Amino acid sequence: MQPKNYAISGGEEGKKRLNKLAAALQPYTSSLLIHAGVQTGCSFLDLGCGGGNVSMLAAQLAGEEGRVTGVDYDPVIVQLAQEDLITENIHNIAYQHNSAYDINFTNEFDFVYARFLLSHLNDPMKALLKMKQAAKQGGKIIAEDIQFSRHFSYPDNAAFKRYQQLYAEVVKRKGGDAELGADLPLLFMDAGIKIISMDVIQPAFSSGDGKWLAYITMDKIKDSILEEGVAGLEEINSVLQEMAAFTNDKNSIISMPGIYRITGIKD
Repeated sequence: MQPKNYAISGGEEGKKRLNKLAAALQPYTSSLLIHAGVQTGCSFLDLGCGGGNVSMLAAQLAGEEGRVTGVDYDPVIVQLAQEDLITENIHNIAYQHNSAYDINFTNEFDFVYARFLLSHLNDPMKALLKMKQAAKQGGKIIAEDIQFSRHFSYPDNAAFKRYQQLYAEVVKRKGGDAELGADLPLLFMDAGIKIISMDVIQPAFSSGDGKWLAYITMDKIKDSILEEGVAGLEEINSVLQEMAAFTNDKNSIISMPGIYRITGIKD
């Protein structure tokens, strides 16, 4: 089941996409968590955990003495993430199926984290306040999210630009904001969370799975595009075909969106 306000298809195929996304971002996320102080014995909440990739990374850092809780709204992805725990023999992660709005943790975690969640919500402040509530006093709240308009290709490509337009529009119609990353500092301040670090990263690729993420995302939003009446099937298929050819070109470069990364502390 896909959340009604989530533009990107979930389930098993959605998890495959999330695995590729996580692999592309793994070195960046790992350094972010280490810099924030995630270490042996800590407690960590991964809100909007998807396939559990960051949960497993945090579990490695927390060790057997630590504990990680992953929460996601997609029950199929939660079940697949739980199956990974059996395969990987991991015992310090617990997954829950729930909405970011409905979690009720209070002063429970050393670290509360969300990646690419808030930009899909119609009330990101409500979710951020839930994150703050879940953190212990002195605990850290970490959010990563996108500013989609920073997404680029080289050279310019018409199909890629159309993908950018379609993504931003369908996320908007679902109640989200594909530009939310740039608003994260203000959101944190309005939530009463003291910002202790901020940066912006933007990986770009000339080959490999990372280069295919834009194409894969376009493929995974096509149902939402049709459902919201943003474009027809003929145009969608044309954009996908042209994006595939562009991605296959060994001379092309495709970035990820700009990713704003904020770490705050609950005083």
